[in-house]
Amino acid sequence: MALVLFDLDNTLLTGDSEEAWTRYLKEQGLVGQEFFKKKVKFDTDYRSGRLDTMAYSIFLLEPLIGKTIQEVEKLAKPFALEVEDKFSDSLTQRLIQKHNSDECLLVSATLSFLVREISSLLGLKTFFGTDAEIKDGVYTGTLKGIPNFSEEKVRRVKEWAFLEGVSVEDKVYAYSDSIYDLPMLEFADYPIAVDPDDKLKRISEERKWTIIDRAT
Repeated sequence: MALVLFDLDNTLLTGDSEEAWTRYLKEQGLVGQEFFKKKVKFDTDYRSGRLDTMAYSIFLLEPLIGKTIQEVEKLAKPFALEVEDKFSDSLTQRLIQKHNSDECLLVSATLSFLVREISSLLGLKTFFGTDAEIKDGVYTGTLKGIPNFSEEKVRRVKEWAFLEGVSVEDKVYAYSDSIYDLPMLEFADYPIAVDPDDKLKRISEERKWTIIDRAT
């Protein structure tokens, strides 16, 4: 049995679930134009490789400060249904079917309460995301730990594998679209770039990694 690591946004799904979440919050009247003005800078920093992942994750949690676990679940569940329906495609199903007898993990930088719901809809039991802090059943607006981003993804997979007694010395597959996931792809025996960004595409071609073009 192989270990399979799936990134979520623009990899297993065709779009960006966290971007869709911000639009969903706007539809629910929880954020306004000022929120999106601030988001522009984070988007610019992401594209240039300078994103402060801690600051960005806390920014995304601001609209949820003071909300209970149940209130956030009531937002996340219908949102996840929309996203899974909109962003799943034939590749989503092919990859899940290809690895249906393997140990599959959804490893995302997206907020965990969203990853949980989407993972469940995709039939993936094990997932990692960026964990929000909850105290006395209420979201505080900060994080539990650090964002599940880049090297942290690999650290958490290794920790999980150790605790579960799962070998990472045999076949490990990793799928991602982003240069930020280079550590996870380098960790894998079989790195696969899915519609990779320019930097990841160049590295994938240099190293002769498998590249999946979603359009074909």
